[in-house]
Amino acid sequence: MLSFNSIKTVILMMTPKNIITIVAINSICALIKTLYMIYYSNLNFDKFYIDLWEYFKAVNVFGFSLVLSYLLLSLGPEGKLPTSRIVLVGMLAVVFSTPFVYFLFDSSNENIQPILSAVIYSTSQLLFSTWAILLIIYVQKREIIPKFQLLKKEVKEHSAERKRAEMELQLLQAQIEPHFFFNTLASLHSLIETEPEKAQTLLEELTEYLRSTVPLFRKKYIRLEEEQEMIKRYLNIQRIRFSKKFNYEINIPQEHYDYLILPMSLLTLVENTIKHGIEKKDGKGHITVSSEVVAKGRLSTTVIDNIGLYNDKSQGTGLNNLKERIVLTYGGNASFSIKATTEGKTVALLEVPIND
Repeated sequence: MLSFNSIKTVILMMTPKNIITIVAINSICALIKTLYMIYYSNLNFDKFYIDLWEYFKAVNVFGFSLVLSYLLLSLGPEGKLPTSRIVLVGMLAVVFSTPFVYFLFDSSNENIQPILSAVIYSTSQLLFSTWAILLIIYVQKREIIPKFQLLKKEVKEHSAERKRAEMELQLLQAQIEPHFFFNTLASLHSLIETEPEKAQTLLEELTEYLRSTVPLFRKKYIRLEEEQEMIKRYLNIQRIRFSKKFNYEINIPQEHYDYLILPMSLLTLVENTIKHGIEKKDGKGHITVSSEVVAKGRLSTTVIDNIGLYNDKSQGTGLNNLKERIVLTYGGNASFSIKATTEGKTVALLEVPIND
């Protein structure tokens, strides 16, 4: 019947605040009962304090006995209290209260053994307080259990929603990953016939890129330093593809290396710059990747190119998927923007909460 969890529940419930509250409630009941008995019996107030003390002892003894019995035998807010266990609560309350009644009260009936008198007194108190037990059951059925079930349902729905979001996030990442690989393989196929030496270098770079970065794609978060290394390898491959049509610089302070971000978040912005800028520009382009802490707990990462060709049509699968991943992961705690400036640049800005 009794378990370690039941005893633990009693210990957790019997805090000084709860004990004082129970004593206060019992004291009010004792006061009401004393006033009622004096009024009902047409007695004067000469014995008021004596009667109040006796009722105070009686109500507290049995009140705490009921509380302890219920806590020990309760099945918790999720469990329904069966009739057999209700009876056991009452019986255990009698067992708890009997020793206190024996020592705290004098038996006025000399024909009955003191211990038997204590049992009879405790049992009579139990019968008198049956309404309290029924009230506890009613409250449990009407209030506690429905609220607990509702909370349980909400937690379950939240877990299902989170699982769905994680599955969507994995699907979005899976959609993004092949994009770069297919383009690079197409370039490799073209270079094999025209520039075999460059094709060999490209293949070596791609192999190293895949070996070191693909395992990172499947993670929810990666370190900013790991994202930086992916970007470097990606841009080195692209410089081979486009015959060094662009230069790049990465300005990420070392103290930012351990900050966590979405894998391929900055890489997607760099890829967008290549696809909608470098590929379409005559002459040499320049790409800058940087990061800074803009506010307490906020990391701002930026990808800037000097092409300035961005427009709404530039938002292909990569950017759209990135936006969805940001919403699924951060909700409203992150922001993303991309625009062409009057200085002839395209600025992509991603701001996320620092999670280190």
